[in-house]
Amino acid sequence: MAEYGVTDKGFNIKRLDTIMEEIHTDLTEAFGFDTRLTKPSFLDTLITTFSYQISDLWETAQDNYYAKYPATATGVSLDNAVQYGGIRRAANKRTSYRLHCTGDDGTYVREEAIVATNTSPEVRLKNADEFEITRDAFNRVSIKVASAEVGVYSVTINGSQYSFSSPDGVEEDIITGLAKAITDDEYTITAENNTLTIKDKTISRSNVLILSDNLTTSSVTVIATFLTEEYGKITLPYGIVTKMVNNVTGFTAVTNLLEPTYGRKQESDIELRQSYIAKSALRSNTMIESVVGELLNNIENVESASGYENDTDYVDSRGLPPHSIEIIVEGGDNSEIAQAILRRKAGGIQTYGSIEVGVPGVYGDTIPVRFNRPDYLYTWLKVVLHGDKSQLPTNYASLAIQALISDGAEFVAGTNLLTQLLNDGIYDAVAGLTYVEIYTAYGTSSTYVPEASDYKQKNIIVTSRQKVLIDEKRIEVSFSEDS
Repeated sequence: MAEYGVTDKGFNIKRLDTIMEEIHTDLTEAFGFDTRLTKPSFLDTLITTFSYQISDLWETAQDNYYAKYPATATGVSLDNAVQYGGIRRAANKRTSYRLHCTGDDGTYVREEAIVATNTSPEVRLKNADEFEITRDAFNRVSIKVASAEVGVYSVTINGSQYSFSSPDGVEEDIITGLAKAITDDEYTITAENNTLTIKDKTISRSNVLILSDNLTTSSVTVIATFLTEEYGKITLPYGIVTKMVNNVTGFTAVTNLLEPTYGRKQESDIELRQSYIAKSALRSNTMIESVVGELLNNIENVESASGYENDTDYVDSRGLPPHSIEIIVEGGDNSEIAQAILRRKAGGIQTYGSIEVGVPGVYGDTIPVRFNRPDYLYTWLKVVLHGDKSQLPTNYASLAIQALISDGAEFVAGTNLLTQLLNDGIYDAVAGLTYVEIYTAYGTSSTYVPEASDYKQKNIIVTSRQKVLIDEKRIEVSFSEDS
């Protein structure tokens, strides 16, 4: 095989000094005198000039060679390389929140109506599609008497009718009688100020309401999907989306009570190479890797997935039954996830988890598929940088935060946060550092805010079902100059 170019050890480039030496040798042999001896000379100048051009062609050839492989390609070349495996770079995506929207029955809310958090600075969201505030999709509804008279008053929820017969047409008695008539324990029923309020105890569910002609609604709460204006994973505490930015007549209130479907920034080259390895496991002979690869590659909105297998005849230390698998998935639709797990798991292997979905089988039967969602540890980081202030970039804090966010994006359920492994990214991003101190604190609630005494200079060791969440809003960076 050739010494230069494509060799058995990869691509070996011919460098400028080698090119010039070979040309001088050939010309010396042809002319009968050593073209290297007299400098500067016409021949030496000429050789040096076109040798640079040849050297550039060798570098182009090398770049072309490395652009064909995911491990060495960058940018668009990396996009092209991974497509051979049927894989594409994850694009920018907004975080999706399902908001509880309250207003007058029949209110039409146009596309891209804007709401915001009550924080400073505010985070804005706009609805993904037009929607209607209607009793046909209520999660909560307030009902009043339209006409107080002797007669029958009825409320029908999802096909189940509840009635009260009023002998005297007293409004207060009608509302109280209907409240007592509705016996379904899936709803919270209250009667106050001549208003009957029906609230679904399942805050993510929509219901259909039908009223008799002598009843009407005073307000209706429905669930609609809104997207953050910014791309990326944006975490908001429950109940802080309350502001109406642009006025929509009849749309009176909004709040966030449900877990979002997180967005993401476009995959960097490093992230794409890592996900290429994980997604390529779709073709793996190992069942867990195959299931995880299927979820990452083919199920929309899945951010991370991990799995464990118990191939013994006994319940293992994680609580997995014999011959079962546990898949822990972040993001994605429950039904689609269950179908993907069923496609890739081996026959006779049971699934384990707190979420159960009935997947239709080939013969019309229903197969229960179980999996788990990660238990989040909302992590706060306090970082103290030590070094030479004269070499420190002015934006050292944002550089350090971005390094931590990049490292945190690699965490899946079961990944421990080891502070010493976060140091390398900070050292690479921020010049002039001699020492880095990282203090951690964490809680299981998104509303947790640590006290100063909660921060410890220690790692966070998680269980197989826990996932560390790092967010730039929960990172504090300071600098201390070396004495």
